[in-house]
Amino acid sequence: MSKLVIFGANGATGHAIVEQALHAGHHVRAVVRNPDTFRRVPEELQPALEIVKGDVLDHDDVHAAIRGQDAVISAIGPSGTHSGGLYSRSARHFVTAMAAENVARIVVLSSSGVRRGDPHHPLWYRALARTVMRELYGDMETMENILERSELSWTAVRPSRIIDEPVSGGYRIGDNENPEGGTTINRSDLARFVLQAATEDTWSRRRPTLAH
Repeated sequence: MSKLVIFGANGATGHAIVEQALHAGHHVRAVVRNPDTFRRVPEELQPALEIVKGDVLDHDDVHAAIRGQDAVISAIGPSGTHSGGLYSRSARHFVTAMAAENVARIVVLSSSGVRRGDPHHPLWYRALARTVMRELYGDMETMENILERSELSWTAVRPSRIIDEPVSGGYRIGDNENPEGGTTINRSDLARFVLQAATEDTWSRRRPTLAH
Protein backbone atom coordinates (compact mmCIF):
# COMPACT_ATOMS: atom_id res chain seq x y z
CA MET A 1 0.00 0.00 0.00
CA SER A 2 1.26 3.48 -0.90
CA LYS A 3 0.40 6.94 0.33
CA LEU A 4 -0.62 8.96 -2.71
CA VAL A 5 -1.38 12.67 -2.88
CA ILE A 6 -3.58 13.56 -5.83
CA PHE A 7 -3.93 17.14 -7.07
CA GLY A 8 -6.95 17.96 -9.22
CA ALA A 9 -8.77 15.20 -7.34
CA ASN A 10 -12.23 16.62 -7.98
CA GLY A 11 -11.89 16.73 -11.76
CA ALA A 12 -13.29 13.91 -13.87
CA THR A 13 -9.96 12.14 -14.36
CA GLY A 14 -8.63 13.02 -10.92
CA HIS A 15 -11.69 11.55 -9.23
CA ALA A 16 -11.40 8.38 -11.32
CA ILE A 17 -7.78 8.02 -10.13
CA VAL A 18 -8.85 8.57 -6.52
CA GLU A 19 -11.45 5.81 -6.70
CA GLN A 20 -9.15 3.34 -8.42
CA ALA A 21 -6.38 4.05 -5.91
CA LEU A 22 -8.75 3.44 -3.00
CA HIS A 23 -10.05 0.22 -4.55
CA ALA A 24 -6.41 -0.91 -4.92
CA GLY A 25 -5.83 -0.43 -1.19
CA HIS A 26 -3.79 2.78 -1.24
CA HIS A 27 -4.18 5.69 1.15
CA VAL A 28 -5.22 8.80 -0.79
CA ARG A 29 -4.81 12.44 0.13
CA ALA A 30 -7.11 14.30 -2.26
CA VAL A 31 -6.20 17.96 -2.72
CA VAL A 32 -9.07 20.22 -3.81
CA ARG A 33 -9.77 23.93 -3.64
CA ASN A 34 -13.16 23.43 -2.02
CA PRO A 35 -13.55 20.22 0.03
CA ASP A 36 -17.30 20.82 0.33
CA THR A 37 -17.72 20.09 -3.37
CA PHE A 38 -15.72 16.85 -3.39
CA ARG A 39 -17.75 14.04 -4.86
CA ARG A 40 -18.33 11.22 -2.41
CA VAL A 41 -16.75 7.81 -2.77
CA PRO A 42 -18.35 4.55 -1.59
CA GLU A 43 -18.61 4.39 2.19
CA GLU A 44 -16.33 1.37 2.49
CA LEU A 45 -13.50 3.33 0.83
CA GLN A 46 -13.77 6.46 2.96
CA PRO A 47 -11.44 5.38 5.83
CA ALA A 48 -8.44 5.47 3.44
CA LEU A 49 -9.37 8.88 2.01
CA GLU A 50 -8.14 12.22 3.34
CA ILE A 51 -9.57 15.35 1.74
CA VAL A 52 -7.52 18.51 2.18
CA LYS A 53 -8.00 22.05 0.98
CA GLY A 54 -5.21 23.34 -1.22
CA ASP A 55 -4.32 25.41 -4.26
CA VAL A 56 -1.74 23.93 -6.61
CA LEU A 57 -0.54 27.47 -7.37
CA ASP A 58 0.23 28.14 -3.70
CA HIS A 59 3.67 26.79 -2.77
CA ASP A 60 2.86 26.44 0.93
CA ASP A 61 -0.30 24.45 0.13
CA VAL A 62 1.62 22.15 -2.21
CA HIS A 63 4.41 21.66 0.32
CA ALA A 64 1.97 20.78 3.12
CA ALA A 65 -0.01 18.37 0.92
CA ILE A 66 3.11 16.47 -0.19
CA ARG A 67 4.48 16.00 3.32
CA GLY A 68 4.56 12.36 4.35
CA GLN A 69 3.47 10.94 0.98
CA ASP A 70 5.12 8.27 -1.17
CA ALA A 71 4.18 9.67 -4.58
CA VAL A 72 2.48 12.65 -6.20
CA ILE A 73 -0.15 12.53 -8.94
CA SER A 74 -1.22 15.68 -10.75
CA ALA A 75 -4.49 15.52 -12.67
CA ILE A 76 -4.96 19.29 -12.77
CA GLY A 77 -6.44 21.06 -15.75
CA PRO A 78 -8.01 24.39 -16.72
CA SER A 79 -11.70 24.75 -17.48
CA GLY A 80 -11.05 25.97 -21.03
CA THR A 81 -8.40 25.92 -23.75
CA HIS A 82 -6.02 28.33 -22.01
CA SER A 83 -3.96 27.33 -18.99
CA GLY A 84 -2.66 30.70 -17.82
CA GLY A 85 0.56 29.04 -16.68
CA LEU A 86 -1.24 26.45 -14.53
CA TYR A 87 0.97 23.55 -15.59
CA SER A 88 4.36 25.26 -15.52
CA ARG A 89 3.73 27.15 -12.28
CA SER A 90 2.52 24.03 -10.48
CA ALA A 91 5.51 22.04 -11.77
CA ARG A 92 7.90 24.52 -10.17
CA HIS A 93 6.09 24.12 -6.85
CA PHE A 94 6.19 20.32 -7.15
CA VAL A 95 9.93 20.27 -7.80
CA THR A 96 10.88 22.44 -4.84
CA ALA A 97 8.34 20.99 -2.41
CA MET A 98 9.17 17.38 -3.27
CA ALA A 99 12.90 18.02 -2.88
CA ALA A 100 12.27 19.57 0.53
CA GLU A 101 10.10 16.63 1.62
CA ASN A 102 12.32 13.95 0.07
CA VAL A 103 9.51 12.63 -2.15
CA ALA A 104 10.85 11.43 -5.51
CA ARG A 105 7.97 9.99 -7.56
CA ILE A 106 5.54 12.16 -9.53
CA VAL A 107 3.13 11.40 -12.37
CA VAL A 108 1.52 14.29 -14.23
CA LEU A 109 -1.20 14.38 -16.85
CA SER A 110 -0.09 16.05 -20.07
CA SER A 111 -1.46 15.48 -23.59
CA SER A 112 -0.51 13.75 -26.81
CA GLY A 113 -0.95 17.17 -28.42
CA VAL A 114 2.26 18.39 -26.78
CA ARG A 115 4.20 16.73 -29.59
CA ARG A 116 2.64 18.96 -32.21
CA GLY A 117 4.39 17.39 -35.18
CA ASP A 118 3.71 13.77 -34.25
CA PRO A 119 3.32 12.00 -37.62
CA HIS A 120 0.69 9.70 -36.12
CA HIS A 121 -1.68 12.60 -35.54
CA PRO A 122 -4.06 13.51 -38.38
CA LEU A 123 -3.21 16.72 -40.20
CA TRP A 124 -6.22 18.59 -38.80
CA TYR A 125 -5.11 17.83 -35.26
CA ARG A 126 -1.56 18.96 -35.90
CA ALA A 127 -3.00 22.22 -37.22
CA LEU A 128 -5.20 22.59 -34.13
CA ALA A 129 -2.25 21.93 -31.82
CA ARG A 130 -0.26 24.71 -33.48
CA THR A 131 -3.08 27.28 -33.38
CA VAL A 132 -6.09 27.08 -31.04
CA MET A 133 -4.35 24.80 -28.52
CA ARG A 134 -0.90 26.33 -28.82
CA GLU A 135 -0.84 28.10 -25.44
CA LEU A 136 -2.26 25.12 -23.55
CA TYR A 137 0.09 22.57 -25.07
CA GLY A 138 3.01 24.96 -24.78
CA ASP A 139 2.42 25.25 -21.04
CA MET A 140 2.23 21.46 -20.72
CA GLU A 141 5.51 21.18 -22.60
CA THR A 142 7.11 23.67 -20.21
CA MET A 143 5.83 21.57 -17.29
CA GLU A 144 7.44 18.48 -18.76
CA ASN A 145 10.72 20.30 -19.33
CA ILE A 146 10.78 21.57 -15.74
CA LEU A 147 10.35 18.03 -14.46
CA GLU A 148 12.97 16.69 -16.87
CA ARG A 149 15.55 19.16 -15.55
CA SER A 150 14.84 18.07 -11.97
CA GLU A 151 16.20 15.09 -10.07
CA LEU A 152 12.71 13.65 -9.63
CA SER A 153 11.49 10.30 -10.88
CA TRP A 154 8.79 11.77 -13.12
CA THR A 155 6.36 10.46 -15.73
CA ALA A 156 4.38 12.70 -18.07
CA VAL A 157 1.36 10.70 -19.22
CA ARG A 158 0.10 11.93 -22.58
CA PRO A 159 -3.44 10.75 -23.26
CA SER A 160 -5.19 11.19 -26.57
CA ARG A 161 -8.75 12.55 -26.47
CA ILE A 162 -10.36 11.29 -23.25
CA ILE A 163 -13.77 9.63 -23.49
CA ASP A 164 -16.05 8.18 -20.81
CA GLU A 165 -16.49 4.46 -21.32
CA PRO A 166 -15.94 1.39 -19.11
CA VAL A 167 -12.47 -0.04 -18.57
CA SER A 168 -11.36 -1.89 -21.71
CA GLY A 169 -7.70 -2.71 -21.07
CA GLY A 170 -7.22 -2.72 -24.83
CA TYR A 171 -5.32 0.54 -25.18
CA ARG A 172 -1.87 0.98 -26.70
CA ILE A 173 1.11 2.88 -25.32
CA GLY A 174 3.58 4.81 -27.45
CA ASP A 175 6.90 6.02 -26.05
CA ASN A 176 6.83 9.77 -26.74
CA GLU A 177 4.63 9.23 -29.79
CA ASN A 178 0.94 8.68 -30.39
CA PRO A 179 0.03 5.06 -31.23
CA GLU A 180 -0.64 4.99 -34.97
CA GLY A 181 -4.31 5.61 -35.76
CA GLY A 182 -5.21 6.13 -32.11
CA THR A 183 -7.42 9.12 -31.33
CA THR A 184 -9.15 8.34 -27.98
CA ILE A 185 -8.55 6.76 -24.59
CA ASN A 186 -11.13 5.69 -22.00
CA ARG A 187 -10.92 7.78 -18.83
CA SER A 188 -11.06 4.64 -16.69
CA ASP A 189 -8.17 3.08 -18.62
CA LEU A 190 -6.20 6.30 -18.29
CA ALA A 191 -6.79 6.41 -14.53
CA ARG A 192 -5.64 2.82 -14.15
CA PHE A 193 -2.45 3.51 -16.10
CA VAL A 194 -1.67 6.66 -14.09
CA LEU A 195 -2.05 4.72 -10.85
CA GLN A 196 0.18 1.94 -12.14
CA ALA A 197 2.81 4.45 -13.24
CA ALA A 198 2.79 6.12 -9.82
CA THR A 199 3.46 2.87 -7.98
CA GLU A 200 6.02 1.36 -10.39
CA ASP A 201 9.21 2.59 -12.04
CA THR A 202 8.61 1.23 -15.56
CA TRP A 203 7.83 4.64 -17.06
CA SER A 204 10.14 6.76 -14.93
CA ARG A 205 11.50 9.83 -16.77
CA ARG A 206 9.49 8.96 -19.89
CA ARG A 207 6.43 10.22 -21.78
CA PRO A 208 3.98 7.37 -22.39
CA THR A 209 1.25 8.27 -24.87
CA LEU A 210 -2.04 6.38 -24.61
CA ALA A 211 -4.67 5.61 -27.23
CA HIS A 212 -6.96 2.79 -28.31
